[in-house]
Amino acid sequence: MKVQLGYGNQISIDGPQSALNAMTQRWPATRGERYERARNLCMAALGRRVAAESIRDDFVAACAEAGVLAD
Repeated sequence: MKVQLGYGNQISIDGPQSALNAMTQRWPATRGERYERARNLCMAALGRRVAAESIRDDFVAACAEAGVLAD
């Protein structure tokens, strides 16, 4: 999956670590309920409390909420 952050730069997201890095370091100021849920789930996946594959839909929802999904 690719997201568009910053000055139009697209970055690839290939798992919870890269998703969390994008969310904590490069995310736009728009941070709503879906952002919080996805961020928390990324941390849970990294701690092996949830399956990494199970958080994709929540991350996509956070991307849609912030308007950063790349085409």
